[in-house]
Amino acid sequence: MDRAGATSAPRYQMLGPVEVRSACGDRLALGTPMQVRLLAVLMSQPGTGWSIDQLVDELWQGRPPKTAAGNVKTYVWALRRALRSPGFPDPAILAGPTGYRLALDGLTVDSVAFDDLAQRGYSALRHCHWSAAQESFEAALALWRGEPFAGLPGWGVLLSVRARLQEQRSSLAEEVADLQLRAGRHHELIEPLRSQVDDDPLRERPWGQLMVALARTGRRADALATYRQLRRLLAEEVGVEPGPDLQHLHTRILRAERELLTSDPPPPERTPPRIVPRQLPAPPTLFTGRAEELARLTTLLLGDSRSASTVVITGTGGVGKSWLALRWAHDNLRHFPDGQLHVDLGGFGTATQEASPSAVVVRSLLPALGVKPLEIPAEPAAQFALYRSLTADRRLLVLLDNARDAEQVRPLLPGSTGCGVLVTSRHTLPGLVATDGAHPLALDLPSDDEARQLLVRRLGAQRAAAQPAAVDELIRRTARLPLALSIVAARAAARPTFALQAIADDLAASRGGLAALATDDAATDVRTVLSWSYRLLSADAARLFRQISLHPAPDVSAAAAASLAGAPPQRIRPALDELTRANLLAEPSPNRFRCHDLLRAYGEELTHALDSPADRSAVRRRVLDHYLVAARDAARLVDPGWQPLDPPPLPSDASAFPDHRAALAWFTIEQRVLLAAVDDAVAHSFDAHAGQLAQALTPLLGRLSQWHDLAAVQAIAVAVAHRRNDPRAEALAHRDLALAHIQHRRFGAAHHHLRRAMARYDQAGDRPGQASTHLHLAWLSDIEGDAGAALPHARQALALASSTDDRLGEAAALNALGWSHARLDEHARAITYCEQALALYEEAEDRLGAAHTWDSLGFAYHGLGKHPTAADCYRRALTLYSDVQDPCGRADTLVRLGDTHQAVGDHDTSVDLWRQALAILDRVGHPQAAVLSERLAAYR
Repeated sequence: MDRAGATSAPRYQMLGPVEVRSACGDRLALGTPMQVRLLAVLMSQPGTGWSIDQLVDELWQGRPPKTAAGNVKTYVWALRRALRSPGFPDPAILAGPTGYRLALDGLTVDSVAFDDLAQRGYSALRHCHWSAAQESFEAALALWRGEPFAGLPGWGVLLSVRARLQEQRSSLAEEVADLQLRAGRHHELIEPLRSQVDDDPLRERPWGQLMVALARTGRRADALATYRQLRRLLAEEVGVEPGPDLQHLHTRILRAERELLTSDPPPPERTPPRIVPRQLPAPPTLFTGRAEELARLTTLLLGDSRSASTVVITGTGGVGKSWLALRWAHDNLRHFPDGQLHVDLGGFGTATQEASPSAVVVRSLLPALGVKPLEIPAEPAAQFALYRSLTADRRLLVLLDNARDAEQVRPLLPGSTGCGVLVTSRHTLPGLVATDGAHPLALDLPSDDEARQLLVRRLGAQRAAAQPAAVDELIRRTARLPLALSIVAARAAARPTFALQAIADDLAASRGGLAALATDDAATDVRTVLSWSYRLLSADAARLFRQISLHPAPDVSAAAAASLAGAPPQRIRPALDELTRANLLAEPSPNRFRCHDLLRAYGEELTHALDSPADRSAVRRRVLDHYLVAARDAARLVDPGWQPLDPPPLPSDASAFPDHRAALAWFTIEQRVLLAAVDDAVAHSFDAHAGQLAQALTPLLGRLSQWHDLAAVQAIAVAVAHRRNDPRAEALAHRDLALAHIQHRRFGAAHHHLRRAMARYDQAGDRPGQASTHLHLAWLSDIEGDAGAALPHARQALALASSTDDRLGEAAALNALGWSHARLDEHARAITYCEQALALYEEAEDRLGAAHTWDSLGFAYHGLGKHPTAADCYRRALTLYSDVQDPCGRADTLVRLGDTHQAVGDHDTSVDLWRQALAILDRVGHPQAAVLSERLAAYR
């Protein structure tokens, strides 16, 4: 917005007493002194959000009343009312995620207008446009009405902003004096300069200007006396001599040098030749892929309007942030004809290497823009102003590599929207995004194909194609981290006669792969590069990073992370956020975090070095307890008849699920983690946890038809229970392993495990377990086509369940009896048994059992030829199966409902129903899919 446009809006003034004037020039009544101070704090940094806690500190300086937070809100409400003016009804003070902020067009605040005019003046000065520079400087100084925030106590942000502005004002006054001396106006300068040195006697530049003015008016003696006065003052006050510039000036006056004592007309204004910096390092030769990210950079930095902006590329160490930035920069040089600046900010380096302060960096950038060393201003504020002025009318690309935080970057942003800025950092720099409008671009690990391209480019297509399995293993062992891939590729390229598999074997033999990725260069040693991020963490975040390396799987929920730490989720959230900002964790979805394999390996190295075995064991126990409690909660909701064999562990932080749908949704997300937890429990001698987790997983894996996983986990459970000499647990594991074999139609194996289960239940005297095993034997006999053999098992199951008053066991046995009788064409008896079973299931509100029973009733009524009743029973079963999310049960019922429609001549409906069933069976990989597919083929 230009200054002409700004005058129509209310003007906010802080270069003097804090005032706000309407567009008509009327001063608005701002209210109490505390309200004025609050407004001053917001004006000190327009657009910056201030939390209530920060405002309380600024208003009361550590001694707030109990009502401080409420008072702040009251002051804001009153100020919003006071700041409304005709034509501007919207409140100037807005509330947002970062707190309260003053939302204004920049130049309506006099301090911002002052800074803008100063930058224009420095730009004109740099181009030798003396009159334009003086005009801008004098206009900036004219905005001052007194000391900034006059009348308000000087503490906190007001003190620091006041000091900064006064320093800038003094620097501008000195620039004006130089320009007036250049123009020969030394006579009128003497008195203002005397006032200036009286006000701030330790600033040497005004003393020198006064000496020059006196000498040029023929008062050499006064000029020399002025020097002696300054020399005495400095000796008394600070014990030093005047600086070398003043000493040299004193000598020139003593010599009466003509160039100094005469005021020649100023040289004609000229435009010096513009220097075009070319500071980019060479483009990365091995860069491949990242097409999507490169296109995104083009959109953000160029776009349709060709108006550049700032992009922050973030990612973990070694992921290729600098490579991406350099590749894009070299590909788009033509869009930045005024040159490219590059600086490594050193945000992440060795313990002895400090990040470069922006004040140091800007002094290195100014010479690249044509500023001679002696022309660089002494004060950092003037250096930054000069930097912004020099970049304001250029189209530059600025690459700020390896930034630590937003404060390091913010002063280095150019003074023009025509410049493009690429920032790379391991931190997400949310402040730069929120306050300065930067666009974030999170760089994840490359895809498998991109990782393969990188290796092929270095190794050669022929060598890679000859050993594809080894290439795949190298990609896996390096976790697709580009730095690790580059190290491996370099080693392979240096050993052209070596088989790639030998290098992959070296990685496998190296614990975690990190030792095999060591180099003699800290910048390319994976362990060292990762350590640069770790050493900057707080103690809590560092400890959590080590604990997460002990998690059974790469991805971890916030709740599981809390269990690792042994703290409530809200307590560890700051540490999780810190690890995410540092890109040591990724958060691909809300409250779910991921850590790639090399970071996990590094964390595991650290925890073995820094944490005791007892501490590591406690961490593993806590997270296994968490998953066990959660899995048992989910299993009970999914199958109301399921009960654990052992009492649950101590209460943990695992949240209860509102219903079975939520439980299944949780399990769908956590399935891989839970399976890994079983393996991890066995690997670290937590056998009880391994067996109990396996028990809880049976109803969950069964509901989702994950039979291969069920078989694998129950095989572990069998071994664990046998090792612990726990016959009941071993029996249950054999029975559940048989269930997986039945679903895979491996009937011989199923019989074997059911016999083993029965033997262990007999040994333990466990009648409910015996009843359940008989039901599985009945089901197995039926699937094998021997309904007659199924009946005795169903009767024994009923007798055993009745003897222990197991109502759900009775219901299951009654339904099995009904089904077996229906299979033997004894449909009326079947219906009687099934109706008894249905009553028990409905009494217990067991929807899955009710669904099975409605399906049995449909089959019985179909056998009686009562097809409408059968169809109605099947539809009731389908509704319940959908509700409990049992895909296989739904598929079986769809097939039988299709049979019923086929029996009444409704071929189209039957085929449609069978196709629905086939889609489900295909999705879960059920063996019956092939049988149903053959049936459908006959109707095409």
